[in-house]
Amino acid sequence: MLNLENPTPNPSPFRGGVPKAGRGLALLACLAIVGGISARTKLVTMPQREYTRIDLKNPNQTIVEEERTVNLQAGTNQVEYAFSGVAVDINSIQFRPIKTPGTVRVINVNYPPGENALFWEVFSDKAGPGVFRISYLIQNLHRTTAYEAVIGKDEKTLDLKAHTMVQNGSGEHFASAEISSVIGKPYNGGLLQGESKKIQAFSAGDVKFTKKFFYDYSHSSEVALIYEVKNDKASGLPETMLPNGKARVYQEDSQGSEAFLGEDWTQETGAGQKLELKLGQAKEVKVTRTIVKKKEEVVKLPIKNYHQTVRYQIENFKEGSVPLTVVEHPGGEWVVDDIEVKEESGERDEIREKSYSTDVKQERIDLDNLKLHIQVPANGREKKKLNVYVKLILKNRW
Repeated sequence: MLNLENPTPNPSPFRGGVPKAGRGLALLACLAIVGGISARTKLVTMPQREYTRIDLKNPNQTIVEEERTVNLQAGTNQVEYAFSGVAVDINSIQFRPIKTPGTVRVINVNYPPGENALFWEVFSDKAGPGVFRISYLIQNLHRTTAYEAVIGKDEKTLDLKAHTMVQNGSGEHFASAEISSVIGKPYNGGLLQGESKKIQAFSAGDVKFTKKFFYDYSHSSEVALIYEVKNDKASGLPETMLPNGKARVYQEDSQGSEAFLGEDWTQETGAGQKLELKLGQAKEVKVTRTIVKKKEEVVKLPIKNYHQTVRYQIENFKEGSVPLTVVEHPGGEWVVDDIEVKEESGERDEIREKSYSTDVKQERIDLDNLKLHIQVPANGREKKKLNVYVKLILKNRW
């Protein structure tokens, strides 16, 4: 038996014939197996991989494809595939000819008990070189995605880079491989056991974005800052599915250096969808939520409706208006009876309210979630507040 990764003769395909852990997958050929392979079985010599492709598109399963040229003899050829120390799914291994000297058939495959190997019988009616493709699922070869965004000083555009991080803990050494991920062009290079690589997927400059503010009282009493980028060519992005990953955001300052703003885990973002980068607390906008009114309405005892008024008191300390998204969680069966917007001014005993016209859009997400999209004027520096009154009817409560 010949170990093709380390071509030292070995007398037995079963005892000592499997490569040691860390030597990787090996394609081997032998003249006979213990128990009696027919004398017609031919010994063939297989070189090392000519081409390897690692597909990382699926986050849970990694597919490896490799090609080797086999010098087939006329008749039956015996091939052993050994994978000691390599995390291969044995049921996923496929072996198929893609270029042959004549008619070639894979007759059968055998799985010796207690061995990290399998055996193919391959028949060829003519002698000559044949190209075979072997594919399999391999474990412990992982990829993650990392994003880096740099906000311009004018806060109108940003530069966005994406990297694919690959960690090889599979037990296999890939001296040369084409590595394909979800985004970016394939990378050609080696990936050894225990090695990690950082591969740039894409780099986009002058990407348009929208700065937004988000408030959900069930998560935090603070307003979150969000940078929103549409995943399309008009914004400067590749318009392909962007996988979830960690994003770090920086901002240029007046001296040309970069200040760290924060980091966030992004969600998968398809073409045409919006990529959101949430960066923690926003200091420029403040929201206070208060239930200011609650009234029972008996429907039929013990069933009641509750008329509830929630006030969102909003202060915007920026120089211009800002878009704010507020989330309310009514739960159960409910309707929005009315929404009123008033401007509050004065302090203590001199507090005054007057009607205020601004754009408030309501979006019913599901039974538990209502979103309000509000364009908030600059009012905090003038010691004014925007009060948004949301009148809800919570129906059929026990």
